[in-house]
Amino acid sequence: MSYMAREAAEAPEAVARFLDRNSNALHEIGARLRLKPPPVIITSARGSSDNAAGYFKYLTEILTGIPCSSIGASVVSVYGARLQARGGFCLTVSQSGKSPDIVALQDAARRAGALTVAVVNVEDSPAAHAADICLPLHAGPELSVAATKSFIVSLVAGAAIVAHWLNDRELLGAISGLPDHLAKAMAIDWPEAVAMARSAESLYVVGRGTTLPIAAETALKLKETCAIHA
Repeated sequence: MSYMAREAAEAPEAVARFLDRNSNALHEIGARLRLKPPPVIITSARGSSDNAAGYFKYLTEILTGIPCSSIGASVVSVYGARLQARGGFCLTVSQSGKSPDIVALQDAARRAGALTVAVVNVEDSPAAHAADICLPLHAGPELSVAATKSFIVSLVAGAAIVAHWLNDRELLGAISGLPDHLAKAMAIDWPEAVAMARSAESLYVVGRGTTLPIAAETALKLKETCAIHA
């Protein structure tokens, strides 16, 4: 069994751990966002983490109407811009939590007066220590080049933040049932899809709204693992 397959199969347990161990922090984030709704939301992430942040962007904008934007970290780390983010909300998503440019953007947002939340898999990391609130993924070590369980838990983290913020009982209930649904999904076999893709030289993944970042991440996985255009 490959590292990727083994780690993907750990996703149901990883999601359950995340929800259980971050219950208090999620309630705190929700309460603070309800008390002072942000006029704008920014995300600090790149690669797969940026795709997870993209899902959070669409979900937030659809359910709250508040603009959410992925900010290029170089705006701060290279060009030295001073962010105008007083009263805003900055979400950092990072597997390692130590990329200097990502940390710099989070620091700039915090200095500007934004609430900063770091979603990281390494709890003892610069992004985790510097954020107002840290949400450790608790996904465990990920050795595969293609991130699986950490990406899935990052998606859940974004959804959980929105659910607690809006106190959305339906969404909260759906999230609590995710470990069971993911376990069932792991048992599904798609031989037709595998047969179709096995000899393909180019693949296209289609999505819109909240599924657009998922489509982008799926294409990235195909490129990383199959070395084909996607």
